[in-house]
Amino acid sequence: MYNMIPFHARRDLSHGRSGTFLDDAFFRSFFDMNDWMGNVGFRVDIHDASDHYELEAELPGVNEEEISVTVDGDTLTISADLHADRQDDHAYYSERRAGHVSRSFSLDGIAPDNISADYKNGVLYVTLPKAAPAESTSQQRRIPIGKKSEIKS
Repeated sequence: MYNMIPFHARRDLSHGRSGTFLDDAFFRSFFDMNDWMGNVGFRVDIHDASDHYELEAELPGVNEEEISVTVDGDTLTISADLHADRQDDHAYYSERRAGHVSRSFSLDGIAPDNISADYKNGVLYVTLPKAAPAESTSQQRRIPIGKKSEIKS
């Protein structure tokens, strides 16, 4: 039964330490995804597809109705409610989570009115169209260099 617990948890339960540099908390954080993502996050990938970005968010086991994708000003927020239906209240070890997760992303350079989303096989796909570059209405002008006495206070 002891073999089924992932390394990071088993190490915490063990009585002795090997004394290597990997036992240091700084190095452990590279191997422990809970430390990296925190307890309230989910993983995303963002791809550049020339005229738009594609955001893929992992939300396995979440019903589509429990996912919210909102735009508020220049911020996109993805949130979901996770339910870890447990059959056995006497679990020896469990990594499944329950609760509310949420992540927000800046929409700088995105056309927010054209954002679309789809959900398939536990992955949320969000298409983020790039905003057209703003045309510069200013024209170049030369600033004359004059004498200080001509400047009025």
